Amino acid sequence: MEDHVTLRVDGDEMQVPKGTLLWEACASHGIDIPIFCYHTKLGPVGACRTCLVEVEGQTKGPITACSTPVAEGMVVRTRSPIVEKAQRGILEFLLLNHPLDCPICDRAGECPLQDQTFSYGPGTSRYIEPKRHHVKPIALGPTIALDRERCVLCWRCVRFCAEVAEDKSIVLLDRGDHTMVGTFQEKPYVSNFSGNVIELCPVGALTGRKQRFNFRPWELQNHPSVCPHCPMGCNINVSVRKNDEVIRFLSRDNPEVDDSWLCDRGRFNFEFINSPERLRSPLIRRGDSFEETSWSEALEYIANRLQSIVEEHGPAAVAGVASPRLTNEDLFVFKRFMRDVVGTAAVDHYPRPQVALTSRERTALQALDDKLMPIADLNGAGTIVLLGADPSEREPVLELRIRQAINRHSAQLVVVNPHEIALSSRANATFDYAPERFADMCHQLARGLLSPVSTAATGAISTTSEALEAFLDRVHRSFANGPFAVIYDDSFAGVIDKGDALSAVATFVEALQSIGSVGTLPLLDDCNSMGARDLGILPDGVDGASWGMPFVQRLSAPDSPIRAALILGSNLARDEPDPGFAARLRDLDLLVVHELFLTDTARLADVILPAASFAEKTGTFTNTERRVQVITETVPSPGIARADWEILVDLSQYFDQPLSYTLPQQIWDEIAGRVAAYRGLSLSKIGPTGARPHALQPA
Repeated sequence: MEDHVTLRVDGDEMQVPKGTLLWEACASHGIDIPIFCYHTKLGPVGACRTCLVEVEGQTKGPITACSTPVAEGMVVRTRSPIVEKAQRGILEFLLLNHPLDCPICDRAGECPLQDQTFSYGPGTSRYIEPKRHHVKPIALGPTIALDRERCVLCWRCVRFCAEVAEDKSIVLLDRGDHTMVGTFQEKPYVSNFSGNVIELCPVGALTGRKQRFNFRPWELQNHPSVCPHCPMGCNINVSVRKNDEVIRFLSRDNPEVDDSWLCDRGRFNFEFINSPERLRSPLIRRGDSFEETSWSEALEYIANRLQSIVEEHGPAAVAGVASPRLTNEDLFVFKRFMRDVVGTAAVDHYPRPQVALTSRERTALQALDDKLMPIADLNGAGTIVLLGADPSEREPVLELRIRQAINRHSAQLVVVNPHEIALSSRANATFDYAPERFADMCHQLARGLLSPVSTAATGAISTTSEALEAFLDRVHRSFANGPFAVIYDDSFAGVIDKGDALSAVATFVEALQSIGSVGTLPLLDDCNSMGARDLGILPDGVDGASWGMPFVQRLSAPDSPIRAALILGSNLARDEPDPGFAARLRDLDLLVVHELFLTDTARLADVILPAASFAEKTGTFTNTERRVQVITETVPSPGIARADWEILVDLSQYFDQPLSYTLPQQIWDEIAGRVAAYRGLSLSKIGPTGARPHALQPA
């Protein structure tokens, strides 16, 4: 194979691709070489010298395996006497000032320095002088503490801030034997991604401030799951103590989605799972207060009230709203309960773009959906276009994927946004506009792409020929390098006519396609917004519309027929800007709320049902690229709280057409058989890193 080289390591021959680093080549063949500074997601630096190996023909002694590419005919020895002596010396050197405080160090038990010392280091130390001491801990910022005397100067944290996050928050201070890590001019380390340096640190120098001295690693069990805080779908490990207490979230490398990184929102926002404020049993309103009750009493009360309302006012008097933070299984059973058991088509999810989708806008959405691209394909994009989108706010890890595409794959970036955003500093071109003129800007860009001569310009662009020519020239220069990736904000914040905005995005993408191939990615609201859309958790349209009027608008209408509502996980009373909306909820004949906490909406309810969080049930989420990923039950629910789908199945037993699901897998099998977007996608095909439906896999 011309693109491979052959080398011999410790007497065994191996073939690896050209350009592979020697350490990676050995690791791929099960040969262990100790490392500290090297990390597969960071560039090689050769700072710690721990990975020294002997290469035949090298006259200058052992070389670093982490920074040396393989070569044809290379002969390598990883366990020769020269190598072993060098490794013992390096490890002894690293331990000169490193405190032997393993019994109290948070990293003890999962510390690479411990492991490498036992495997490759000396059994005793010849160093008898006092070790260096520093003030501890140093609060680098709101999330990270530094125990400086433990630092072995591997530079991982510094390189992450410089190469990946590009905020250069953590730097090397001073020089020589006074070198240490810290923040520039002692400014607080505030970043969307600060928690990643905790995992990158190979010793206990950088730790989470909330978690210091709170656990021992051997107490914990890690369970694979998916972050519930945004539609990016980053993979995580949920660390659990004593089988019922969530202690931390760790990143779990999925190169197709997160590339092993996790934002601080996803890493540190887990305390709600263990919160003492969680609802533990059903609550039923008695006058102005709530009383705990049994599941049977709560469900029987709800069923009797729903049946009475349907008999008196018809099924259309009952509506349901579900949160897109629920699993696909929850949402599917919710829809089946409302449509097949109660008999109403009035289902919706919240939040979502508050627009009734006409057939024209549905065509636009379908055109964008047809071009939905894998997140990993950003690395192959010539130009990435942020169309009214700010990934740093909506899906932070997507920002890192964009920076990677720019830095490692030479992608260009075009930012179309009314405001400066974090990625504006990396943009090759920017276009600004007034938020309410978003559609105008999209049409201007489309006209500029389709023709070098335009008869008019609207919005913020001057209509003078000189300014117009300059604008068109800028458009053509900015969009000259395909293939293209268009990332647009599906919420269309600040846009008055959201349907027109959706059509404008489709028009722009169609114009861009005249230059080269185009892929799209929407920025959605919640972790399973794509799933809610795919499963049709939307009201039926009228007069040819694909989606009907949103629930919040229908309930607010003076002639609203809605008398009862089931709200699953959405806090409409808090999130809906209309101050009178909460009163309309309160005035319903029956309001049932499934929730984790006693939210503003739950306080208005007649019955509150305690729901399980994502960590307490098994199911699937669909991320922004339509990748289906599995979550698993990691801890028991508090009290007698239950998964939303289980609650609805039990409630359906009081009606004439009860549902019969007993396992999440049964529900998914039905989804894969009935829902077009997931047809044929069995759980066995999803795997630990998820899967996109076959029809949407890249060619």
